Amino acid sequence: MPIKKKTLAALAAALAITAYGGAAFAGANETDQVVLGKTITKDAAAAALVPAKLNGTIRAVISAPDSPWMFFDDKSQLTGIEIDVARTVAAKLGVKITFDNIKFEGTIPSLQAGKADIIAAGMGDSEKREQILNFINYTTLGLVILARENDKSINGILDLCGKSVSRINGDVFGPWVEEKVQPKCEKAGKSKIEVRTFPDTSAALLAVKSGSVDAEITGLVAATSVVTSKENSGQFRIIRPQNSPRGWKLANGGFGVLKSQTELTKAIEAALKAAKAEGLLHAIADHYGYPDVIIDDVVVNKPVPDGNLGGID
Repeated sequence: MPIKKKTLAALAAALAITAYGGAAFAGANETDQVVLGKTITKDAAAAALVPAKLNGTIRAVISAPDSPWMFFDDKSQLTGIEIDVARTVAAKLGVKITFDNIKFEGTIPSLQAGKADIIAAGMGDSEKREQILNFINYTTLGLVILARENDKSINGILDLCGKSVSRINGDVFGPWVEEKVQPKCEKAGKSKIEVRTFPDTSAALLAVKSGSVDAEITGLVAATSVVTSKENSGQFRIIRPQNSPRGWKLANGGFGVLKSQTELTKAIEAALKAAKAEGLLHAIADHYGYPDVIIDDVVVNKPVPDGNLGGID
């Protein structure tokens, strides 16, 4: 989904806001949300599971911009797949929702410090993260290589051996390279991949664009967003495994809550299942141009989907 450039002042203002605080509108309950022109109302069964200690509001922590999951539109309003799904979940639960925008690596500490209730930052499920979080998964994603269009030397994962790649601090891509890909380079008698870590997605992409690194390892959705944007037209291409169009290391993703928050986990799971049954999740993903990211069945704490064709073992 294209994101137009904004002035620094407008972006700073957007980053400072807490968006979509559940404002009321004519003829609707104050916890209803209008998502893509449709009024989303409470689901009684899901709402009955909401912990009383939330006091009628879910505090979500996000990390924008990260299109198409969360970004600011031309009016500096927060939007995206994860934002609309989070607002839908809140409406189904009959609660308000607020969004606090911080760096990705600070999202888990924010929950641990009691500053937020839920992570809605396009985060992938993993066994390591499940030591701290419960994941309510509603997406399935894979990793791909984002390379410059004029660089034809990269056509597969092992073509990165001896080259440099960018990734953002706190993501799962760097550890995957170290654990799974580097040994493949060594076995093939090739040099290791040089992994450079950047503070955010914009910096990681700029490194590729400027030529300071050869490629970026990122999610398929993020890569597709870059390739299809007008500002990057003709500059990048996506490399993925032939047997897995969604990429390598297929993984589920969704909302994260602290392991101890079992009641909230069940409530969000029920809300997501209700929204999926109504076709709302697919409608949101389709609106942003990514209808295939929605998981077949909403699941809790299942990092890897069935049929992981993207594995390199």
